[in-house]
Amino acid sequence: MRAVAVRGAEFRCYQRVEVELPPGLVGVVGPNGAGKTALIEMIHFGLLGYSPRTSNEAQVVRFGADVARVESRAEAEGREVSVEIGYRPGEPKRVSVDGVPERSMDGLLARFPVLVFTPDRLRLVQGPPALRRAYFDRVLVRLWPVLAAQSSEYGRRLAQRNHLLRRVRVGAVGADALDPWDRLLGEAAEQVIAARARLVSRLAGPFARRLDELGGDPGADPLRYQPNVPPGASVEDTLRERRSRDVERAATGAGPHLDEVVLLEHDRDLRLYGSQGEQRRALLALLLAEADLLTEERDELPLLLLDDVTGELDADRRALLLAAVEPFAQTIVTTTDRADLGSRSAAVLTVEAGVVAA
Repeated sequence: MRAVAVRGAEFRCYQRVEVELPPGLVGVVGPNGAGKTALIEMIHFGLLGYSPRTSNEAQVVRFGADVARVESRAEAEGREVSVEIGYRPGEPKRVSVDGVPERSMDGLLARFPVLVFTPDRLRLVQGPPALRRAYFDRVLVRLWPVLAAQSSEYGRRLAQRNHLLRRVRVGAVGADALDPWDRLLGEAAEQVIAARARLVSRLAGPFARRLDELGGDPGADPLRYQPNVPPGASVEDTLRERRSRDVERAATGAGPHLDEVVLLEHDRDLRLYGSQGEQRRALLALLLAEADLLTEERDELPLLLLDDVTGELDADRRALLLAAVEPFAQTIVTTTDRADLGSRSAAVLTVEAGVVAA
């Protein structure tokens, strides 16, 4: 897959912008604050319908404007597709694909294989387990859309059980009212656990290969899924066993909402013991492993968006990364220094004060 062109209005620092994007490695070069990251964000927003940088998407609307609009053309599954997205803060996004309204953002995620690296995504490695759970669940939606409902259903049942725990704690209902919810939540939990285990198992090999390819030392099992409920134990039984504690805290203390996925290099937990360079390398390896699995499942190379990824890499590691992304149909890389791209870039776009030029 590749982005052919993007046109934006009132998006971040861009009042109006229109860019043609060639295949291959595309360098986006300019000083800090010029609008390079905003261009990457616009391409991502224009194809997947959400920002990879912020959950407060009102920030994508240019200061002083009321609505942002992005129109994109992309080549996917052997044909050209057009996507139009309009966004006014406080209102649902208006999304259409080839002129037909698209009701779900998950539909865009399943349709367009687009993967992004931004420096703030290092929090995926450095931050709490909830960030990794959210990431892997999103990968599940992208790879196997039929599994998307499982996580949502688990979240719905978890909220219902927690609500009931609060009622039991204040004496509004008896503890036996939890019996059916322990069963229902346990059933949903087993499905989520199985899906995550399948995903991590499929990603583990590609992740190890990519980490080695980028100059790392993966060791044995560098990607490990750690369910909150021990393997072989029944979630329903675990919920029943800890019911009194859950009532006391009015919160469910066992289940996949507390799972962890650990990234390691030579048996070291990178969240605790990795340098920032090692954490960055692991995140890039995970992104490329996801790309490998997407390609295997869909028979289509994804579009890669890499923001500010070369600046903290030495020359050897930059060369390893650029060699790794060279086979992709399109990779868009931002940098402040054109020399970081070596001689590999198919095209260079310069960005200066919100103006993009070939």
